[in-house]
Amino acid sequence: MITTQEDRTSLFVIEENDLLREGLAAIFRQQQDFDVVASTSSIRGAVEKAHELHPHIIVLGISIDSEEPEVCSRLIKKNPGVKILLLTPPGKDKAVANAFTRGASGCVLTSVMSDDLILAIRLVTRGQMILPHNMAREALVERRSKHRHLADLTIREREILQLMAKGLRNREIGEELFICEVTVKKHISRIFKKLRLKNRTAAIVYAHKRGWIQLNKE
Repeated sequence: MITTQEDRTSLFVIEENDLLREGLAAIFRQQQDFDVVASTSSIRGAVEKAHELHPHIIVLGISIDSEEPEVCSRLIKKNPGVKILLLTPPGKDKAVANAFTRGASGCVLTSVMSDDLILAIRLVTRGQMILPHNMAREALVERRSKHRHLADLTIREREILQLMAKGLRNREIGEELFICEVTVKKHISRIFKKLRLKNRTAAIVYAHKRGWIQLNKE
């Protein structure tokens, strides 16, 4: 069966170790349904490169001095829909958990067999979450913690939080949602209470860091 370019899963490999990166790329190129669109040793410029290439999967190596959790956030914000599979040595549980709160889709250890790595990529492509057993609990706890307060907010409160992020005042929010200004104030007070915060700026920053809202760029 011939696999067309459209049928292939495009991969972008980011790994600082040259030998490992080249080995990964070689393994992936042997798969008829994989297409390695790029590989790099540095996370610098990787966000823009990914935006240019639109890969389906980014294989991201976790280094000793790890910036990868923050990079995950930037990659996903710049490339909505991309899936990130982390490749990590043992002992990086906290970095992996942090990366999962920022949207990573899976993680495998550097000691993984090549067949298992290929399977992990295919499963992540289908929307499944992949984690080594010893990391699963901490990563899920971190992810649940990230979304705990969001689940407490009503749909109306989420709408108001997004409008606050756009810079609208209480009166303007009321006009947008067809509710009175007093009701808006009550909703905002409840938002502050649920998030355990004291002002609009803190609530907006808190929500933005967790990916709940988009800040107004106009």
